[in-house]
Amino acid sequence: MRFARIHGLSASILACALSACIASPGVALTLRDAIGQALARNERAGSAEETARAAGARVWRARSFLLPTITLSGDYTRRGSDGQDLLLSGREGRVGRVTVEQTIFDAQAWPLLRQATRAREAAQLDAIGAKRLLAFDTAATFLSVLNSEQVARAAAERSDLARQSLSEIRIRFDAGLVGSNDVTRAELEAASAERELVTSRGAARTARLALGLLLDASVEDSLSVPDDLLASAARPVPPGSLDVAAAADVRPDVRSERARVAALRMGALEPLARYLPDLVATGTARANAGSVNDVRDQDWTAGLSLRWELFDGGGREAERAERSALARAAGLALANLERTAANQMETARVGLESQQASLVRSRVAVDAARRNALEASELYRRGLTRALEVVDANVQLFEAEVERAGAEFALALAYLDLRSALGLEPLEPETIP
Repeated sequence: MRFARIHGLSASILACALSACIASPGVALTLRDAIGQALARNERAGSAEETARAAGARVWRARSFLLPTITLSGDYTRRGSDGQDLLLSGREGRVGRVTVEQTIFDAQAWPLLRQATRAREAAQLDAIGAKRLLAFDTAATFLSVLNSEQVARAAAERSDLARQSLSEIRIRFDAGLVGSNDVTRAELEAASAERELVTSRGAARTARLALGLLLDASVEDSLSVPDDLLASAARPVPPGSLDVAAAADVRPDVRSERARVAALRMGALEPLARYLPDLVATGTARANAGSVNDVRDQDWTAGLSLRWELFDGGGREAERAERSALARAAGLALANLERTAANQMETARVGLESQQASLVRSRVAVDAARRNALEASELYRRGLTRALEVVDANVQLFEAEVERAGAEFALALAYLDLRSALGLEPLEPETIP
């Protein structure tokens, strides 16, 4: 019978493996390549690196007190009056000076230097974290494209089957074998399938646009299914395998916040250093030309300058109180982040286990839906059931296949969430330098 042939066609298409369904001939874009393109071309990665370079420049500025400052200045004077003074001093005068200033002791500079160094470390970790987040966003969007395209393919098969079923039922209605209700029901299913096809194709196109935004390129090639990632996601997590403390030590966001707290604590020490004096050595060499008979005179000076601010109206204490409070606030935020990180690890583990169980159930549902479709076709062939029940059985098979594909990609996303919570990269080996 034709329904049996239609069902055999749909079952053979939907029974194929996920990778076989999605793969297409030609060069396919892999997940690793997509992540590499995003890291190389997306502005988020470049912005994070430039921010880290700016923090490095602030360290150089804070370190400048270790080196002397050298200033070269010159004066040129031309006199226009006549008289005895002009004869003695000359019509033109030229003076050149070189001044060298070296800080010998500045207690404030050391905590500021340590603060800048810690801030640079935090900025570098922020850059690593930003690129890592970009990699995970790319991986999630990549999987979203695969999932949406798989749904669109299933919707196309469902639409084809609905149109074929409608044509068959109309033939049987014209022959007087079925009632008009069967035709109406088949027309409703064909319209629903067509609407689902349009919606799913739009979602697939939107997902590709989102991936292209991350890659800064149009994504027109087919995508390669990350089989290694899917296989790793399906493996159970051994009990007690998650080391929360070790994971927190490698997570860039936690390490960055620790460095930022250390920088604030260093900055809180700087007002105390203002109670100590500053000692600066200064040397100046001067050359003067333009006196009478063009005689040149030269001289130099050297000295030490001590500056000790004994009282500043309480500004130091007020600033120290402010910086100490900010440091304590950052410390509390760090403690909350560490607790949140531990909770994220456990939540991600539970989510992965739930998705693994969900995938098993979805595969069971596909097997049951396939058996139901076969049984409905056989009963229809024997004249023991109506054509609509065969249509419904095939629709349920399509829906079960779509749910299984969605469960596989949801499992992959849950696995990525776990890797993110553990401070790992999306793929192994590491994809971010």
